[in-house]
Amino acid sequence: MVNAILGTRIQQYRREAGLTQAALAREVGISPSYLNLIEWNKRPIAGGLLRKIASALNLSLDDLGSAAEERLNAALSEIAHLPALKDANVERERTSEFIGRFPGWARAVAALAQSEREATVRAQVLSDRLSNDPYLGAEIHKMLNRMTAIRSVADILVDYSDLPPERRDRFIEIIHEEIRVLSENGETLATYLDKSVHAEKFLTPADEVEALFDDHGGRFDVIETIADEMSHMLADLRPLPRRVKARALVDEHLAAPIQRIIAESSQIETTAAADRARQLLTDYAVGAILMPMAAFTQEAKELRYDVEALAEAYSTEVDTVCHRLISIPRGTGLPRFGYLQANASGMIIEKLGFEKLIIPRYAAACPLWVLFRAQQSPEAVIRQRALFPSGDRFVFIARARNTGMTGFGRPRHYVTDMLVTTEVDAEMTVYAPDTSSVVEEVGPGCRLCSRQSCPHRVEAPLTQ
Repeated sequence: MVNAILGTRIQQYRREAGLTQAALAREVGISPSYLNLIEWNKRPIAGGLLRKIASALNLSLDDLGSAAEERLNAALSEIAHLPALKDANVERERTSEFIGRFPGWARAVAALAQSEREATVRAQVLSDRLSNDPYLGAEIHKMLNRMTAIRSVADILVDYSDLPPERRDRFIEIIHEEIRVLSENGETLATYLDKSVHAEKFLTPADEVEALFDDHGGRFDVIETIADEMSHMLADLRPLPRRVKARALVDEHLAAPIQRIIAESSQIETTAAADRARQLLTDYAVGAILMPMAAFTQEAKELRYDVEALAEAYSTEVDTVCHRLISIPRGTGLPRFGYLQANASGMIIEKLGFEKLIIPRYAAACPLWVLFRAQQSPEAVIRQRALFPSGDRFVFIARARNTGMTGFGRPRHYVTDMLVTTEVDAEMTVYAPDTSSVVEEVGPGCRLCSRQSCPHRVEAPLTQ
């Protein structure tokens, strides 16, 4: 746990118990001066001494701190470094003391910052949509055309007052008809926007499938249960036979449950989305059979979430491991991952499981992401520390792989798999950055990025 929080919490609980430093020090067998250093976070504390102090204060070790406080510390540290607060003179070095003395206020500040961040994300997504949504663009174009026609006819009526009655009546009929159609266009657009706000309208099959996975938290318990019961049927240790056998088991035992998930989903509206969901859920089920969740979670912890080591341990591919990592149950002490896949053109063709990362839905993502340069070093895992304009810090783990047949004279076609996690969660992995690791300033995409001086910008930000 965060030692800087420990000392402050010990001091807080000691005072609440009505004990002096001398009394507590005597009971645990240390000098008052040493206890004073501990309480002011000048000395680390752990092991037997920590247990003695907890016992003397009638507390459990969890009462003195938890993983939740570590995350709160990280969240407040990020808040303190926000560009918007650079002139506020925030005492960054006293974050732990603030948590220890005023835990309720600390949680409130973090909650307010999270609320503001979510509102900003929603505003950015809406701005992105208004700028790039093809349906909105088409409807607005129709309305502008109708308005132009109405104005042209109205100008004729004003400029030519001596028109014959039958011509004038005809122009009035045209205006009436154009206004009627314009009204219908407006109602259609209003209905579309209302659905977008209240029941999210998915523009593409990929959007629908992404929403299905988000709704289930990236994890499908029905598939997990059935897959776990069949994992013992994979006797062959060779990668290809194992995968072929797992796929056969999915087709035989899990096709019906997968179809029910799709049929019962309110997110899947189109045939194309249903086909895409069926393919991804089939791949999910194959991964669940190859890597049963309980054993996989333990193995991942022991290997510190090293995707290449896990792929070797389970005789499978790195992209299958990546998909498995994003379906790990969410809980204390487990890192959260998101997953992106991009092709050679730079198009993001799959994104799952990480709502914290802003990704443009209808425009190109930031070219500085390691996702797009990993293909310069295929088959090698590349780590990137990414700092966003919002102050959010992520660790990207990318690896490019060849798809399709290989052989002399054959062209190679690469796609890149990339895991995303926060810097806090990255500390639990083999990809934890050290203090000497370069932090790269990136953004979500040019239209959503506020970095005015970026030399790689190709579009003006929406704020201009």
